[in-house]
Amino acid sequence: MSENETLLFFPTVIRESHIADHEKLTAQIMGGIENIMKTEPNSLPSTWSCELYTTIGSPTTLMQHKEFEPLREVIMQEANSFAKTLELDIERFPLKFTECWLNVYSKGHAQEVHHHANAVISGIYYPKAPPGSGDLLVHSPYMDIMLDPPTRKSNGLNLKVMPITPKPGMMILFQSFVKHSVKPTLCDEQRMSIAFNLTM
Repeated sequence: MSENETLLFFPTVIRESHIADHEKLTAQIMGGIENIMKTEPNSLPSTWSCELYTTIGSPTTLMQHKEFEPLREVIMQEANSFAKTLELDIERFPLKFTECWLNVYSKGHAQEVHHHANAVISGIYYPKAPPGSGDLLVHSPYMDIMLDPPTRKSNGLNLKVMPITPKPGMMILFQSFVKHSVKPTLCDEQRMSIAFNLTM
């Protein structure tokens, strides 16, 4: 029998963190979230086919608001740790925010497949994710350029889509080229996420 080895190149790397004492963190930023929802109009881009409240088109990023300073510290800590895992040269080229925005999904709201251009690391923090919140779907970068052969069993080597069920206090980090989408929210409560991009 010949010797063989399965080599894993070009993986889709996802970091899932459950922030310690997230109830305190969310309480600290919730006043800012409520204020933004009252004062900032929905800036849903005309190119999006989905429905939700978002500040992605607002001229001011969330991180410019003082209420979000505690979250900024947590994001930078987690993102720097993720960057070290990827062996990015953050000593010479430190990570820095480019964008940060609020997404609020009501019942039936979803989001189409997309990626975050002109960034290095992207992420999502969930201050509110009640049961029935739409899953985050991470899509294989190869799904659009290859045949979809039948498989006997799904695993990390053949998945085309990986669902991640959001939970309060969860933070997801990924390289910005990774395609993702959001399944429809089924609950009556709002699903809130704070999305962000960082570059070097």
